[in-house]
Amino acid sequence: MSDRRGPRGLLSRPPTWLFVILIAVRLLVVALVIADASRHGVDDPVVLRAERLATSPARPYLDFPVGAMPLETLFARTLGGGGAESTAAKMALLAFVADLAAAAALWWGWGRRPAATYLLLGLPVLGFAYLRFDLVSVALAAWAIALLRRRGDDVVAGASFGLAVWAKLWPLVLLPLLWLVRARRAALTIAGILLVGGGVWYLTGGPKGPIQVLTQRGAIGWAASSTVGNLVDLFASSPAGPEGAVVRVGTASTALKGLLFAALVACEAVIWWRVVRARQPLARDPSGGTALVAVTIPLVFAPILSVQYLTWLLPWAAFAFEGDELERRVATLAAVAIAITGLLGLASPLSVPGTFLELLTLARNGLLVALVTTWLIGDRTIARRGSDAAVAQT
Repeated sequence: MSDRRGPRGLLSRPPTWLFVILIAVRLLVVALVIADASRHGVDDPVVLRAERLATSPARPYLDFPVGAMPLETLFARTLGGGGAESTAAKMALLAFVADLAAAAALWWGWGRRPAATYLLLGLPVLGFAYLRFDLVSVALAAWAIALLRRRGDDVVAGASFGLAVWAKLWPLVLLPLLWLVRARRAALTIAGILLVGGGVWYLTGGPKGPIQVLTQRGAIGWAASSTVGNLVDLFASSPAGPEGAVVRVGTASTALKGLLFAALVACEAVIWWRVVRARQPLARDPSGGTALVAVTIPLVFAPILSVQYLTWLLPWAAFAFEGDELERRVATLAAVAIAITGLLGLASPLSVPGTFLELLTLARNGLLVALVTTWLIGDRTIARRGSDAAVAQT
């Protein structure tokens, strides 16, 4: 991938003491999570699910539905088993290590400034992100792309990419990067990991596993925090209730979900095809703005949008701040959306009026839609400006 020579990012030259402070804040969050779990017990559904996965004699996927990918299930079964408090502490430590690993990938792959930006952007979401597995997939995907940038067609990059997909499905939208850089060995490595992993998954969990993941364990409603669910919750007066540990509203019909999936695929095709059609496809590194938009599109069209999903944007938003005007614009929208998500995470356990949370969710979702729209329209505007400039010179 080509070097970027766009405008400077958030920080011109981040000092060492800033990294020390940002890491110290993360250590404090880990300590607070562990202390809170030991003093007040654990009622977090993800932690309790991990504990059940580790202690239940029943077989995941076969005997009871699991909405998580196999690598996350493996981590849950490995970390759990010592009580919910112990599981919460181990999950926090794992997320902390993954968080720093993602920052290290940005530093090694792109430089000191994107790493500092990543650590700054992640501050609002640490409180809940450190009780989730999402940062593991973020770190694996970040290292995969960093290895591709520094080493080219690298087998280790392919392995990291494949593991990222087995942790969470969202890195699939970044696979076009492999084709852009002609990383055949990495692509073959990913294919091998997915095939072998799929075989193991089928043998241990049967054919139900992928269906359980894709349907969120057969959920029929819209998650109230999703783009569609939030609108239904605000304007349709549909009853809300828990379903699969998530508050859902209305009924997500198969036809409408199919339409949204088609829109997701169409948007992904458009943004990557624009990179392919450019005269110099990698002149603007797609690891930044294009990757940020690619990862945002599933958040816009998915029937579920949990607060921890915003951590998926962190590496690409941090790197997009290093790009041109359009990339910095979408990175700013992502940064504000991440900050609002942090407020949602803090406000949810408190006695905050539901209408306020719904409006805050609407603002966050609107920013994500604006991010995708800005990129789609912005690229067209830039192309038109370039054409006008060429005409003026003739």
